[in-house]
Amino acid sequence: MGGSLVEALLVTGLFAGLAYALGMVSRDGALGGLVVGTAIYASLGPEGFTVLALFVVGGSTLTRIGYGRKKESGAAEARGGRRGARNAVANCSVAVACALLAALTGSGAFAAAFIASLGAAFADTSESEVGGLARRTPRLITTLQKVPPGTDGAVSVPGTLAGGAAAGLTAFLGLALGLVDGPEAALLVACASFLGTVADSLVGALVPRVGNEITNVMCTLVAALLVLAIL
Repeated sequence: MGGSLVEALLVTGLFAGLAYALGMVSRDGALGGLVVGTAIYASLGPEGFTVLALFVVGGSTLTRIGYGRKKESGAAEARGGRRGARNAVANCSVAVACALLAALTGSGAFAAAFIASLGAAFADTSESEVGGLARRTPRLITTLQKVPPGTDGAVSVPGTLAGGAAAGLTAFLGLALGLVDGPEAALLVACASFLGTVADSLVGALVPRVGNEITNVMCTLVAALLVLAIL
């Protein structure tokens, strides 16, 4: 399990440079991604890095779809959709911790928690980006009142379905790469990832000024802890 540090730096550096060139991340986002990606690659090898790449590429692709419409409604990511270092840390700090613990202990539970945390991050991004294109007005998760797109704690049917799909796709990839031990564990990872986004929405609705970065950390942490509690 894991790869050499030199190999991790080379692969992650190339990926971060390409992501910056394609407008996926800002300059500081590329640097933050380099740190995150190197830690994950060194801990879980190319398999772990592949799951991270799914989140980065998938999330960026969804951000670009209908960006103009999202910008008009106030639901678009800032800076043209380029993610910064704060975004990388908020979405991936829990995944990095799980990856490091998996490498240190050899525990399959921490590897599964790693997948769940990134699955939650991808699902959360998918819900936001697809939900921002929904024709129907989103509703607050706690009261079901209609709220403007982009409101903290807002949910929509298309966004929720997209989040579930992203969670399932991440869990399946983890299973295919051998980081999740069996279909039952993969189902648990998918459910935990989705429940992480529910926690994100609840925190956003109940404490709207807590900040997007904090809710992102909560989202990934809840997913990882759910897997660890059961496995």
